[in-house]
Amino acid sequence: MYDFQYNHALPTHDNGAIEIPADCDAQGEAQSIVHTLSQAMGSGDAQAFTALFLESGVWRDKLSYTWDYRTFNFHPAILKAASDLFPRTKAKNFKFLSPAPNVSRPYSDFSQLQLVVSFETELVNASAVINVILTKAGWKIYTMHTAAEQLNQFPEVQPADGHMTGAISWERQRAKDVDAANPEILIIGGGQNGLALAARCKALGMDSLIIERSDEIGDVWKKRYEYLSLHFPHWADDLPYFPYPKHWPSYTPAQKQGVYMQWYASALELNVWCKSSVISVQQGEQGNWTVAVNKEGRELRTLHPKQVVMATSLCGVPLTPVIPGMADYKRGIIRHSTAHDSARNFVGKKVCVVGTSSSGFDTAYDCSRHGIDVTLLQRSPTYVMSLTHSVPRIIGGYGPDVNGNRPDLEEQDRLFFATPIGPGEELGRRHAKVLEDLDRPLLDALHARGLRTWRGQRNTGNSTLGQTRNGGFYFDAGACEHVINGKIKVESGYIESFTEDKVILNGSREREFDLIVFATGFSNTIDSVRATLGDRLASQCGPIWGIDEEGEFRTAYRETGIPNFWLMVGYLPYTRYHSKLMAIRLKALKEGIAHAPYTT
Repeated sequence: MYDFQYNHALPTHDNGAIEIPADCDAQGEAQSIVHTLSQAMGSGDAQAFTALFLESGVWRDKLSYTWDYRTFNFHPAILKAASDLFPRTKAKNFKFLSPAPNVSRPYSDFSQLQLVVSFETELVNASAVINVILTKAGWKIYTMHTAAEQLNQFPEVQPADGHMTGAISWERQRAKDVDAANPEILIIGGGQNGLALAARCKALGMDSLIIERSDEIGDVWKKRYEYLSLHFPHWADDLPYFPYPKHWPSYTPAQKQGVYMQWYASALELNVWCKSSVISVQQGEQGNWTVAVNKEGRELRTLHPKQVVMATSLCGVPLTPVIPGMADYKRGIIRHSTAHDSARNFVGKKVCVVGTSSSGFDTAYDCSRHGIDVTLLQRSPTYVMSLTHSVPRIIGGYGPDVNGNRPDLEEQDRLFFATPIGPGEELGRRHAKVLEDLDRPLLDALHARGLRTWRGQRNTGNSTLGQTRNGGFYFDAGACEHVINGKIKVESGYIESFTEDKVILNGSREREFDLIVFATGFSNTIDSVRATLGDRLASQCGPIWGIDEEGEFRTAYRETGIPNFWLMVGYLPYTRYHSKLMAIRLKALKEGIAHAPYTT
């Protein structure tokens, strides 16, 4: 679901912008811009603030003004929002943050001055990442992203003293505290999102409890297919307060990621009930919760949290198509990719993998490395990128220097998450074209083997796919070479029906397979919400994921339509970034200082 409605052309040198001179004094120009900006925001002058922007400029805010995730595209929307919000929120104490103001020239016809500042309102310390274009009328803001960084009255708490002065050991005390947990925030799901949010809440002095159905924290990764490594370097994947060690492998094996999550829960002393599940959920008229939990299969506990957070990932339930004759197929095994751990038991057999997103490619690659006769069945084109060219262009800012030292994560997160959807889409189209040209030999070789590729939705590459489908792309982790050399066969189409011993593809093509793996993804997260909260409450929840008309995620990280119920989902970099904002909002609600979200 991608409903964004404010597309506009990039302000290039032939479209309203002037090339920034090579000798531009970035620091001096930035100081002048910030002086004018601080006067407008400090005095609450909405007209002066709006006049600082291009007509097609964009102001995006996370909590600092709107107490929501909002984007205001173009002058009329910026003026309306500023006119409504400035009377209740004034900004002061503007200071430059790292990196220092700099001019970037990503393309020959496009240049911008970027500056990062902090500022204060009466409630929060915030940051702003500002990209400014030079025009005939002077400097104009193209994009500004403001985001809350910390509550002024409620900073993160200091660490515990740690001296052992109690009557029992640390280990026994921890077990006692976990067992007796009576949380104000109940987090359902102990994957990366649940863990990160629990850690953020604890740092703000809030009690939380994670309910996790698996045997151990980390099983969400440890029990994936055994040949899985994370598809991008770990540089942007650290969970908050717990960076990976310096010599961590670039591409984290999934089982190792699971161990890291175990360490995380233990080191940060998070309260977790594993082998546990939510049995029933009720919400009273005042939004208060009553949650019955089957604790470790041994006893029923009733909890009364103020807030409930669903952190069971973007995935709903595994999707396996229902195909005529499927139940009668006797020749081989049919399974979803979530039930497949290894191909080693199918050496000498024939395997079909249905689906050409990441898990489909990974599964086919595992088969081909075992010398198995494997066919990849592709129904629709896939966006394919080489790691060589995509990694430095997507997460290069997070990468280590020559000595293996990585940059400050909060600094990089500010930059990485600052670009609004509209400008991001325009830049994304150019980025996807550059990658396609760089990867042309790879793509041509794949096409020669019958694999179909494309440039993603709206020709924006992987970004729009990630924001809507949570898939549909593949960062080449080795499978492409096996497609090109014929070790992985590719067929287009779909399975039309089964007989007892044959798989019938569209066009009446008959095939024989001993294993069919459906790497066909998952349903929407709403199915997990419905299974946990029931139909009545789930019916109040807004659409989950995708981009709304103004350019923000639907429902995730925001009010869901169900009082005191939140969704914490997303990839590992999203986990670290958005968990901070959600914890800030939950703390502000607890303390009674949060403004109502701006809805106009």
